[in-house]
Amino acid sequence: MKLSMISIEKAGYVKLMAEGEITSGDLLDAKSHNPLEGVLGASWASNNVLLSLAKTPFIDSSAIGWLLDSHNKMRQSGGKLVPHSAQPRVSEVLTLLKLRTVLDLKDDEASAHEFIIAGENKKK
Repeated sequence: MKLSMISIEKAGYVKLMAEGEITSGDLLDAKSHNPLEGVLGASWASNNVLLSLAKTPFIDSSAIGWLLDSHNKMRQSGGKLVPHSAQPRVSEVLTLLKLRTVLDLKDDEASAHEFIIAGENKKK
């Protein structure tokens, strides 16, 4: 998996792109170093992040664990992880496991943007 920063938005969130399959091989270091930390720095969990999965054709159970763990750590630290634009195979797995709602998975970037902005407006 390649994790890239697309942009930092004035609205208070960061756009990231995951490219390639996300598997246990990508996450061997995740217990000591979350891949999000490599892109966002030490305070990664306090960020609001839109994570595009448009270029991710496959995820395994380790990737699902990583998404869940990152989601929980970000919530605890005042951040939010909103994955979006999952390819059909990835979306089907998350739907089958009933994780779409838990992970705040959105169908597209526009829906993810609206979700983040609505959450920020509630804080004000």
